[in-house]
Amino acid sequence: MILLYMKATSCARRNLITPRHASLIVNISGKITKINSNVLKQEHPALDKYEYQDDCREIHILKFEWPKTQGVADQVGRVSVKEDQQSLVSATKRVDIHLFLITIWNMNRRKVLLLLVVSLLGCATFGPRPATDIPRERAEENAAIIFERGNDLFKRRDYENALLAFEEIVSRYAATDPYEPAIYLTAFCHYKLARYKNAVSFGERYIKEFYKSKYYLNAVSLVGESYFSLREEYEATYYLTKFYVQTPDTSAKQKAFERIIELLPTLSMAELEKLHRLFMADDIDEHFLYHLAQAEAQKGRKEDAERDFNLLVRRFPETQYLYEAEEYKRFISLGQASGQAGVLLPLTGKFSNIGQDLLQVVRTFERNKTLPFSLHVLDTKSDPIEATLAAHRLAEELRVDFLIAPISSFETFAVCGYAYGKAIPIILPISGEARLESIPLVFTRGQSNEDQARMAARFGAYDKGLNRFAILYPEDGHHRSVAQAFAQEVVRNNREVVAMVSFPPDSITLQKEIEAIKKKEPGALFLAMGTDMIINVAPQVAYYGLESITLLGTDGFHSERVPRLGEKYVEGAIFVAPSTIDDAISKQLKTAGLTINEFTASFYTLLQQLQAITNYERAQLPRMIKETLHGTEIFGVYEIKDGEFIKLADITKSQG
Repeated sequence: MILLYMKATSCARRNLITPRHASLIVNISGKITKINSNVLKQEHPALDKYEYQDDCREIHILKFEWPKTQGVADQVGRVSVKEDQQSLVSATKRVDIHLFLITIWNMNRRKVLLLLVVSLLGCATFGPRPATDIPRERAEENAAIIFERGNDLFKRRDYENALLAFEEIVSRYAATDPYEPAIYLTAFCHYKLARYKNAVSFGERYIKEFYKSKYYLNAVSLVGESYFSLREEYEATYYLTKFYVQTPDTSAKQKAFERIIELLPTLSMAELEKLHRLFMADDIDEHFLYHLAQAEAQKGRKEDAERDFNLLVRRFPETQYLYEAEEYKRFISLGQASGQAGVLLPLTGKFSNIGQDLLQVVRTFERNKTLPFSLHVLDTKSDPIEATLAAHRLAEELRVDFLIAPISSFETFAVCGYAYGKAIPIILPISGEARLESIPLVFTRGQSNEDQARMAARFGAYDKGLNRFAILYPEDGHHRSVAQAFAQEVVRNNREVVAMVSFPPDSITLQKEIEAIKKKEPGALFLAMGTDMIINVAPQVAYYGLESITLLGTDGFHSERVPRLGEKYVEGAIFVAPSTIDDAISKQLKTAGLTINEFTASFYTLLQQLQAITNYERAQLPRMIKETLHGTEIFGVYEIKDGEFIKLADITKSQG
């Protein structure tokens, strides 16, 4: 018995053969033969069914059974049919689309009638190929065409339109070869468009489905960077660490490491413990262990902290944290709190006028007994050496629990060095040097440009009701960081960044960049740049078609030169800058009869905040100070109106 199978493709419609199909016209070596379907079925009842397809390239015979035959040759190729063979295999060749080659060998009852149908264009083959291969082939072809279109757009950095192509493949052609790169490039496009939540979603999907792919590490890095932009610190650290320990790319490895080190101080003790367990076999665990032990010390878990500090030194004898570990271990053993804080003030010398104003603030709090600790003041004499000697006396003789030093930067560096060596927390309420906070146990109330950018994003989203933001910034490390901080905050508050455009810092004209932003139709434009650049860029923003857009910024706008030189082009601009004096604090200073200026306001605010530190132990102080000061920085929101700075509001980090 012979089973003959034929495939069908490219059909406009498919019908089972009926009497109305009078015949099939076939061409064999130029001869025309008509085959009546009804006659075939009568003479050969073993024929179960076959299909005839109008407007097709092939005929599909699902099952065609014939008696045994001994052999046949056809004009299409060499066909060998042997006794009792169960399938027919043929080599086919391409023919004209109008020719159907069917060989009929009709013999007596003892002979064999064989119907051989070969489709055109070399598409058909004999043999049991599943009919489902045909739509799969069509799907592969369609997906490949769509992918090429998307890839071309991607190479031209048209991520918005490239995304449409890749997402079509992801949603409709999951079983095709282009699906794998399409899902990765979908995640990548979302990342480039600052749609970080979508980038995470598609990136994690790719990691799960294609963990053996050559793009696996790229996807891990992309997900880590997306979480970093979303300010989801633990998830960012986890993925960036996975990338760090596996990638052979040294430059990418260094970038990931820098991100990890930046994130570690923001993690909770439980998160650090989890990372330590996950990566204890890798060298990166040196950093996890140190921050874990540090967090345990600050939480007052002395035994756990000492155990992990010892483990750190034992596993990594040349650790870069050797000195810090020894200092923290010593800090843990300092004993009970004295209930006293030392205050360093420049009561004499160059800055004595400031010091005397601040002394009155101390006396006000001491007189009202509103603090949970007593304050002891010593004079720095506006000199770094004298300031260090005063800090030594407070630490060694009075055994103060921590230091408060509203002093100049000139004195600050020397005192911070001493406090660091003695493992004594020190608070700098009027210092603008945010980098000092990289020193353990040093706390500032700095208000960085990144913080200002986040406040500007919140104010624009909620107070101004803006939904679509664009960002323009010079391509350098500092301003890129400010731009990213703004973008991250926009996304966190469920608004959209429609364009994020950079330019070389030495650019004179920004026509191309501004026109690209205009096409995205944003409601506001954040200028992450300094004063001089704002003066140059604002007129171009208006000239190239964005004259009615709302400008947002940071303290680069807070210069009298901006409204004077920027003129009408900066009218209506809204920016965030460190608040000089909070209105509520100003009233309290006035009521207490104290001098009203930015120094007394900052110092008075700090002491009010420190009222929350009660029932503390020395090992817990760093954590309590950090938690007390976190999110309490005050920012002012201003608008340029008629060439003047009009204050709109005061906001703090915690209000976000």
